[in-house]
Amino acid sequence: MIGISYFAMTQLEAASQHPPHLEAIFPIATSSDLYEGVYHHGLFNSTFISPFLSMVGTTSEHNDLWRGTLIAAARRVLNTPRLHKKFATMNGESSIGIMKAALRLHHDPHPWDDLWRSVAVEHQARDSWWDERNVLPLLEDVTIPVYLGCDWENVPLHLPGTFGALEALSRNSRVRVAMLGQFGLTWPWESLHVEALAWFDHWLKEKDTGILEGPPIRYWLPVADEWRTADSWPPPGYDFRELVLSADGSLGEGGPPTGSREYLTLGVGLNRARTSPADPPPFLTWTTHPLERDWDVVGNMEVLLDAQSTAIDTAWILTLQDVAADGSTVDITQGYLRASLRLVDDEASLPGAPELPCRQSEGITIGETVQYRIPLVPNARRVVAGHRLRLVLTSDDQREDAPAMMGFRHGTVGTNSINAVLASSRILLPVSEGSH
Repeated sequence: MIGISYFAMTQLEAASQHPPHLEAIFPIATSSDLYEGVYHHGLFNSTFISPFLSMVGTTSEHNDLWRGTLIAAARRVLNTPRLHKKFATMNGESSIGIMKAALRLHHDPHPWDDLWRSVAVEHQARDSWWDERNVLPLLEDVTIPVYLGCDWENVPLHLPGTFGALEALSRNSRVRVAMLGQFGLTWPWESLHVEALAWFDHWLKEKDTGILEGPPIRYWLPVADEWRTADSWPPPGYDFRELVLSADGSLGEGGPPTGSREYLTLGVGLNRARTSPADPPPFLTWTTHPLERDWDVVGNMEVLLDAQSTAIDTAWILTLQDVAADGSTVDITQGYLRASLRLVDDEASLPGAPELPCRQSEGITIGETVQYRIPLVPNARRVVAGHRLRLVLTSDDQREDAPAMMGFRHGTVGTNSINAVLASSRILLPVSEGSH
């Protein structure tokens, strides 16, 4: 079996049932725990799931669509060299735009609107309903060969699922991984054409293709523009740097852990027509000094956020950015947490698994300092000398000026609050200076 996204998920589901005729699979960009695809640690992934269910509902009424003349014509057009090259840089934002068009089309409300209500309203926290839709616990007994992959930009959807599947398959000695760079999955069976053929020729035709040579994990390091390999994830050789979120807006390894900074979040329908100069800002940033040497940031990351709120619940949405000397920025990765779903398994802290299951709900005591462990989605990037790292924090990424990787934004928690971040907060980054 071979496929990406939904078709990657179904491969792992099939493998978990151990059919005797299934010899090998090639799941690229998977989300095997459906809760993490719909919710980001309690924050509703509204930009994706609503248009996705509408699209599925609309297309399900036309069984011949994908094999019909319309799709065949589209395939021929997209294979035209000029158009094919143009679409080679299509990313998640483009996919969301296509799916949003389905919101205007008719579809049978049963079961699709019923399903939307279940995921968006009735099951907002991880529970037994979601457990039934999580294949990860079943993967520990999968022994057939599995080739996993994703691209580093797929932070809000499939990248966490890929690392979750890798962790779940840790007892399987026949697992290989390829992590691709920018636009690596726009045309996945071109970027992974050689690997896919070599994988299946090895396992189905018993050919010595060399696909099992070298370490099992191969990943592209953006900016360095080179392939790296590792025997395990996270790769060894990266030391954790602890950078303090200082009260002056700097992000560094020193500074007094005293003071705090505030920002304002307004609930749905309560945003004023204009921003008042009397208001705190809608988000906060912390920025390092220009780096003196290249930093290779590779592995699992986490923010330890010491914060207070004037509400009983709020959202924490963090974005790590690479800031060039001219001020241009690239989003590296993000982390999310709904404050009332902060009670998680301690075993998931660094250097453990990238997923933190949210199973308990507890409101915030207003004005009380709480430490939140917020994992950032694992990633890899070289930040070159002269660039700076920036951490952005907001509680509402529906704002157009808020970072949103792949254009994925979250439903607001719906409360007004002034959130204060104490200078004892810090980010833990896996760093190697210079070449590694």
